[in-house]
Amino acid sequence: MPKSGASKQPSKSLTGKEVEYLKAVFKLLSGRDMVGSLEVADAMRVSCATASEYLGRLEEKGMVKRYRWRGVSLTEKGLGEVNRIIRNHRVFETYVYRFLSMGLQDACECASMVEQCLPEKIVDSMCSALGHPKTCPHRNHIPGGRYCC
Repeated sequence: MPKSGASKQPSKSLTGKEVEYLKAVFKLLSGRDMVGSLEVADAMRVSCATASEYLGRLEEKGMVKRYRWRGVSLTEKGLGEVNRIIRNHRVFETYVYRFLSMGLQDACECASMVEQCLPEKIVDSMCSALGHPKTCPHRNHIPGGRYCC
């Protein structure tokens, strides 16, 4: 047990807002090595200070690397996590849209609610049932899984 006044270890799990920032960085990078904090702030529609705070949290969790006055890039860990979350979202969204006949907007909203917590085994099973689709209903690429696709 930590002693009174001892600092607590930061949480290694990502909050929903941190996931949004991670996905924004991924989208903005789009083949580039680095993206500026101001670009992230604009994409998230927040102040540069707010974006910088969240990017700092992501750096503490090993998801991004910040370079003073130059910008931010994804670490290998961050890239793996964002690909996992995007895969979860797009496979789940496709499954719900096709098999449950849910509207695309509703399927996307549901996927956003569960994308972080879906076990890989479930996502792989859904992907298999779908016939291993390459794209989601929005025509966005679905990343492959470690054991599927």
